[in-house]
Amino acid sequence: MQQSVIDKGPVTFGQLSLWRSIAELPAVACNLPQVWSLPPGTTAESVERALETLERRHESLRTRYQETAEHGLVQLVWAAAPASLGVVEAEAERVAEELAATPFDLAADRPWRARLVTSSGEPSRLVVCFHHIAVDAWAINQLQQEFQDLLAGRPVSADPPNCRELAAEQWSEARQSRRRSARKHWQQVFEAAPDMERDPAPEAVTSRWARCGSEAAATAAHRTAERLKVSVPSVLLSAFCVALSRQTGRRRLLVAVYTNNRSDPRWENLVAAQNQIIPLLVTVDPDEEFDTFVGRVHWETLRSYKHGSHNVDDVLEIGRKFGYTGTVNGSFDGSVSGFFRYFFNYLGEYQKDQAPTRQDMETGTAGRNIGAPLYLQVQDGEALTCTLRENSSTTGFDGVTELLLDLQDVIVSAADEKSA
Repeated sequence: MQQSVIDKGPVTFGQLSLWRSIAELPAVACNLPQVWSLPPGTTAESVERALETLERRHESLRTRYQETAEHGLVQLVWAAAPASLGVVEAEAERVAEELAATPFDLAADRPWRARLVTSSGEPSRLVVCFHHIAVDAWAINQLQQEFQDLLAGRPVSADPPNCRELAAEQWSEARQSRRRSARKHWQQVFEAAPDMERDPAPEAVTSRWARCGSEAAATAAHRTAERLKVSVPSVLLSAFCVALSRQTGRRRLLVAVYTNNRSDPRWENLVAAQNQIIPLLVTVDPDEEFDTFVGRVHWETLRSYKHGSHNVDDVLEIGRKFGYTGTVNGSFDGSVSGFFRYFFNYLGEYQKDQAPTRQDMETGTAGRNIGAPLYLQVQDGEALTCTLRENSSTTGFDGVTELLLDLQDVIVSAADEKSA
């Protein structure tokens, strides 16, 4: 099989960041199952052809990974292979659970697997599970659209870029100044940040989660963003910080914010895990007007976004100088993610068709556990759906649900005050 490797080289910053983050997590934590509807008349052969075309177009779907001396990492790009699609007559959701429960061997397996689900013998849905190192939310949306275009016989874009090209640029001499700027930015953050907040429990506990949707919060967030001429994520992130400060009593918060690193149009259509985290260090003043606070958070976040593409090993080195070592709660050891207690991820309208909004509060312990101590994920649309996952020994269900309700209250109250 070794002759199937067509190239070998350094990984991108996004691939390296993801690799570091998952080192201490359960193997299935980064499995991302998807259920895609199929148009009537779809055949198994057409689905296989579409999947094979996607793998041929996007190298990340046929890339394996190999650690080298001194914890280095390289990517091995393989030639495209037949899809070998399994066909099952079953409930798609159950098939998705089964695919997600099987770990990937990133040194030997292609980082995706799929099953064709039939209903009364006719293809009805495709269940595909990706490993996160091959895709992020943006990439999944792109793949789904290309898959539907291929099935319908519509043209897809010209050959997209690949991770080898991006890695070559990120590690190049020409990018030295940008790498230095990113190092300087992280150093300034660590210098000003409070001491690393560690969970008193030695290990992360079982994930607790709560989810709640609100049409009122969606309307209010968009109204506030439009009035202040800032982004909707800035409004939501600000509300998250205010709610955190109210719940925890802390005035200075260090928050990990996800960036998809697609502002450069050359890499917008690169299917890969391009997202990394940027640090937001914010001081919450309970007497400060929310509008003023939002503006401050917005511009500080934009400043950090400028350094969204960075070498995580540089950040680990800098963190050690300021006492940021190990992990907050037993997860992410050896990763920049381990330095953060609070995470914010704005998904926009990603997968809104697969996540129907419920206005009542849902809670549970099952589902994908990524190990983050307190992780807010926001889906936008007609309703604002906020999912808060918690892995610590200190918060508990009451704290999770109270924080979600407080977050919604901050957003709606701020908009109501200005419209009164």
